[in-house]
Amino acid sequence: MAKKEQLTPVYILGPGALGLAFAKLFSDHRPVTLLTKPHHPQRYQYSYQAHSEALQVQSCPLPSGERVPQQISELWLFTKAHQVVEALTALLPALKKDAQIIISHNGMSDLNELNQLLGPQQALYFMLTQQAAYKPAADKVVHVSQGLSTLGAANKVAQQCLARQLPLWQQQIPNLVGSDNIHRARWQKLLVNLAINPVATWRQQRNGALRAPEYASDIMALMQEAIGVARAQGLDFSLLQALNLAYRVMAQTADNRCSMLQDKLLGRETEIDAMCGYVSKTAQQLGLAAPVNQLYYQRIKGDTP
Repeated sequence: MAKKEQLTPVYILGPGALGLAFAKLFSDHRPVTLLTKPHHPQRYQYSYQAHSEALQVQSCPLPSGERVPQQISELWLFTKAHQVVEALTALLPALKKDAQIIISHNGMSDLNELNQLLGPQQALYFMLTQQAAYKPAADKVVHVSQGLSTLGAANKVAQQCLARQLPLWQQQIPNLVGSDNIHRARWQKLLVNLAINPVATWRQQRNGALRAPEYASDIMALMQEAIGVARAQGLDFSLLQALNLAYRVMAQTADNRCSMLQDKLLGRETEIDAMCGYVSKTAQQLGLAAPVNQLYYQRIKGDTP
């Protein structure tokens, strides 16, 4: 077996909770470099269950205009949906011509826009994950659970590489499965996000509280409008099955504040553009109506009372 130092190094952009959790998973097998900003900590403490340790990773601050000194062959982007294009664009000069690029975020983004940035041999993947983590401090991450992750190809090069790459990643990421239709999987995750994030954020409620009858009509409308948009794109979802899944997630994460509510409470930009905004905009392009998604988009943006 090759020494850890001889294996392909992993570069991770985004030292948030998930980025740090995955940094730990990879660092048990390969060298890991965290691409950070100057104000980010350079050392991190990782906790899982009763165990705590220093993350064995290298940090590489990226001042504006400064390039990563080494060529990147594998890049994982854990950014918000609205940040991904800018983040990838800034790192293009550092990517090898056959680099593997993996994106993971909540909501929907235009993967075609990302593919247009890449070279003909660069593979793009998308990963959905139920791995859960949070940061009690800027330099600390608590890994709560190692849930299911689903990874699929987002361009033709990735389709050709997936059979080779997936088993390697599965050795390093617990509960990782492959998908031959990541677009459908992303839509399924979006439906769950729509059932929880906008209403929980607007009402400032934890996930479990959304099971109350007073929220049911808005939740159903948000999902029904999105299913209409998905159907117009050739994807068929059952509203009943989508609702059942969403309410199951609410029960499983009853005490959690969703990521959108956390962002709102901390004064950070939310991912509403990649959720209700995406449904509303896409519906308009298709000649469909999505008034409830549009309403919640305006509410979270602060454009309506």
